[in-house]
Amino acid sequence: MTNMTFSEQIWYGLFKPSKYKELVESRKSRSVLYILVILLVLGLVTFVVPTAAIITGFGGMNKLFSETMAPVAYDGNQLTIEEPFRMNVADTVFILDSTYYTVPDKELERDGTYIAVGSKNVRMTTIIGGEKWMDNITPIEQVLAPGFSNDSLVDMVPAIYVSLFLCYLIMCLLYFVKYGFLALILSFIINSMNKQMEIGLSFGQVYMVCFYGMSLGMLLTNFNIAMGLISPMLVSTVTVFVSMNFITMAMVSMRKGNQV
Repeated sequence: MTNMTFSEQIWYGLFKPSKYKELVESRKSRSVLYILVILLVLGLVTFVVPTAAIITGFGGMNKLFSETMAPVAYDGNQLTIEEPFRMNVADTVFILDSTYYTVPDKELERDGTYIAVGSKNVRMTTIIGGEKWMDNITPIEQVLAPGFSNDSLVDMVPAIYVSLFLCYLIMCLLYFVKYGFLALILSFIINSMNKQMEIGLSFGQVYMVCFYGMSLGMLLTNFNIAMGLISPMLVSTVTVFVSMNFITMAMVSMRKGNQV
């Protein structure tokens, strides 16, 4: 087995099924690093880039809170904002609307996580597949101190950036759970091919073949969703076909001992 650089490993993992045998026979630490990099890139594509674009569009957080957002005030009894404010950051929606004591369901019209502040209550709701998975309502006096205003939001900007970074890490973790589980399920199927064709891979190596084969599809699917380019269903269908084709090509090349 020849030594390869990490950039070559990324290239082969995304585009060269014929190199998967060489990849899965490399050190386990390199496989772990590859998985980590792919997950971090997924988070960049789906969260960091859209979030940065939104914040830049407002001229930065400071300008957003001090100039773009209408005046906000909390007197210890209720919050007021002269005009309702709404901001979408990836799948998270921030709402400030003092026309309601509690922001109602009709304002939560799509899947995502909502942080919705009314005049009396703060509502945190997560909707997946049209169903509420979490719905928590907290009295606003437990969240805000009297005298809260736009200046208070400006002072919170560093903490907000830290929170966004934590959201990025959580999103990467969720991608690991999602795609790690899919690769595991697929590994049981591909391992049958491994045994029938007498290729001689361990289950861990079969798992990495599946993860390598899925990598390009993961990136394309989530990039399309983040950019809103074409039908997500169409792209998902195409990338499933591409992933299965890559995995099958890799297994056949290992059986024949040639390059695909």
